[in-house]
Amino acid sequence: MKKWLASLNLGGKHLCLACITLVVLLLAFLIFNNSSVEFARRWDIEWGYYSIMLTFLLLIAGFFVNLPFISENIKKFLPSGKSFCILAGLALVFSVFMFSNISNTHRVLSDETSWESMGLQMYFQHSGGICNEGVWKDGILNCHTEVNNFKGKALGFVYSLVFNFMAPNRDSALLVNYPFYLLSLLFFFLALAKWFKNEGAALAAVAFLGGMPIYLLQARSASTEVLYIFLLTLLMAWYAFVPPSKVNWKHFLLTVPLLGFFAQTRQETVFAFIPFALFYYRYFLEKVYRLPLFVASVIFVSWPSVNTMAAYRGYDFQGGEHAAHSLENLWFNLKTNVEAMMNLEQNTAFGGIMENPFYTTFTVLLLVATVWLLVRAVVWRRYLRGLVLGLAFCVQIFVILLNVSGTFTIDINQRYVLVALPLFALIMALGLFDALKFVSRMRVEAAGNIVMVVACVLSVGLMVYHGNSYRNNMLYYKNKLLAEEDYLDKALESYPSNAVFIYARPWQMLASGHSAFSERTFMGWSTETFAKWQQYSNGNIYLVRGQDGYGELNRKSRVVGFKTTDQIDEILGKYKNERVLIETKKFGYPLAIYRIVSKKGVSNYEQSFIVSNMKDNQYVLNKRFPETIPCKFLINGDLQEELLMSVETDSISVDSAKIKPGMNRAEFECAMPDNDTMKIIRDEFIEAPNVLLLSNYKMDSFTQDWGEPQMNLTVERGTITLDKEHFRYGIGSHASSRIVFKLPRTYDKFHAVIGLDDESACGDGAYFIVNGDGKALYRSNKLYSTEKAVIEVDVGGVRELVLEQDFGGKDRDCDHGDWANAWLEGR
Repeated sequence: MKKWLASLNLGGKHLCLACITLVVLLLAFLIFNNSSVEFARRWDIEWGYYSIMLTFLLLIAGFFVNLPFISENIKKFLPSGKSFCILAGLALVFSVFMFSNISNTHRVLSDETSWESMGLQMYFQHSGGICNEGVWKDGILNCHTEVNNFKGKALGFVYSLVFNFMAPNRDSALLVNYPFYLLSLLFFFLALAKWFKNEGAALAAVAFLGGMPIYLLQARSASTEVLYIFLLTLLMAWYAFVPPSKVNWKHFLLTVPLLGFFAQTRQETVFAFIPFALFYYRYFLEKVYRLPLFVASVIFVSWPSVNTMAAYRGYDFQGGEHAAHSLENLWFNLKTNVEAMMNLEQNTAFGGIMENPFYTTFTVLLLVATVWLLVRAVVWRRYLRGLVLGLAFCVQIFVILLNVSGTFTIDINQRYVLVALPLFALIMALGLFDALKFVSRMRVEAAGNIVMVVACVLSVGLMVYHGNSYRNNMLYYKNKLLAEEDYLDKALESYPSNAVFIYARPWQMLASGHSAFSERTFMGWSTETFAKWQQYSNGNIYLVRGQDGYGELNRKSRVVGFKTTDQIDEILGKYKNERVLIETKKFGYPLAIYRIVSKKGVSNYEQSFIVSNMKDNQYVLNKRFPETIPCKFLINGDLQEELLMSVETDSISVDSAKIKPGMNRAEFECAMPDNDTMKIIRDEFIEAPNVLLLSNYKMDSFTQDWGEPQMNLTVERGTITLDKEHFRYGIGSHASSRIVFKLPRTYDKFHAVIGLDDESACGDGAYFIVNGDGKALYRSNKLYSTEKAVIEVDVGGVRELVLEQDFGGKDRDCDHGDWANAWLEGR
């Protein structure tokens, strides 16, 4: 160690280098730490797509810059033709087995479909979130609700590229991983053939990697970990291709964007970057600016992953009663994961399906090889550089194990071992190769060939021996949600293309090409909204009750999940429905589909009459019943027209002289055949330089005790409703909250209707406060459920407008406050 340190010839400039690098890291941390959750989430959606697109373009540019170097050196780098033939044979054997025995389907359902939905949103909208709810029409997804996602963006971006050439749906996404699997074997072999200086040992590592159960299964699914391994092995091959003695600044034009793309496969990946810097430590030590510039560049291209951590800082999304991250989790996960990897048991009730994501034989080899290489490092000083790089790479594994869900006792999380598989395969092959050379003293080439044969026989033999386990989807066969998805994917093919599905996982439906909303969103629909979707779907609104719709939430589980039992029971109680499908045997619970017919307690005529929003100064009226009805049309309180509507569709033109800049209200009063009078209100905001609709203007910042402010929706994403009056525009919030707007100019008046939304019947009241430039301009009385107030506040000269809600008591539950029709008026 002393000799090595002496060889570095460290001096004052290296201290300067370390200080500058620490400053870069500190600045990045300060930006991360001071990015509010709301800012990080907004950035994620608005800029996430363009950020990874920039990284991709830099990657392409870096490749072309380095193309002359690659062309010049590729022949000297490539292994022998014989080894390539063996590699091709291995890949062929694995491929034939996979396509013959492993179904091409999801295995980590919620994660995989969220990446697919992200890919759809990137493809159609060029934004970085997940389309959670939306409608398919003419092959285009119209996203109604976009949400953040704590997953990386790399796989979603890959899908958005694939969707340019293939149908944008789950079936196309499920074809992506297999090519990445094959390429990962190729690049892994190229890297290790160079580093091991023995092609047989490198092929042994490939056999171990390619034959691992969890990798074979995920290669036939849509999980991001296969992309992770592909990018890792590509980086390994590139680093092997560019040894420290030949590296220059041009090589980093490809290295840095590769690392950026790699970082966006899993958020923990940013913790694996230390060895990629250490590998070229001599190059970085030569000039003071090199390491800081490299670190800054890698942080820049990896920022979406860092930003995701900021967006979900402190968010305990799946820990239940367990801490999201803790040393207790680390110990529990280590213990249970080793037990799982050593498990020899088979489930005889299901035909002897193995329970181990990683053959016990492989686990024993891994442990023995690890011990042997550690002994060689400590006693004989061999592989010290590799040991340091390997330990630095393992920091990300340590971060995963700190997580509450880093245990293999959760079947869907057994894929986490994939991040370590290349390292495991490398250790197994190198340990066997080195031990054989050391003990037998045989020739290096012979030792490599023996290890290769052993690895191939073990991988292929164990794979074939456990063929039944693969055919029965081992590791995942107990997951009823996977079976539910496959069943629904086939069953829903016969439903009308304009059908709308209400489902606990609407993003999953979107990935399969079906229009979908969540139960909670459906519950927030007004009668008018329900009538609109009934007309759009021609009466084909279906409620799907699957596994999430039964039982209660288990907060003691290390993966809490969610349940929609109460929402489904409420929907079935409030709506007339017809059960159109029931499957009681396949899942252990009755999977049911109900067609929603009508809303109970509401006239069928009312549910069959809709009025469009104004377009080109015209309203379109549509009724789905034969009787003629008389209607009055008023604009801003003045009667404009009376008509008898006898046809199914009619229209009314608006007198432009009667509408003004700002908020306008159109009212339709129609006498229905059942003698009820139906009143429909349409709020229309007319844009002009002297008016501003706040719900169409970007918030500068916000704080809120529960949820996030919603534009033109309640905090629970329903229709804004105050004492049964529906509003098209407004801001849905929750006490206590503070919403800040930096205004583009000064205005004179602030208009709004304020109160607790009808969805918050249990709320005990809240105050509504308007501040301007730090001064209190208005404070309401405490408003309770069903109470509302129309306000007009003088805001002359104000450039920072702050809307606050204060629950003013001990109980803030259910205080869902609305700033309905909030707008500003100036001269």
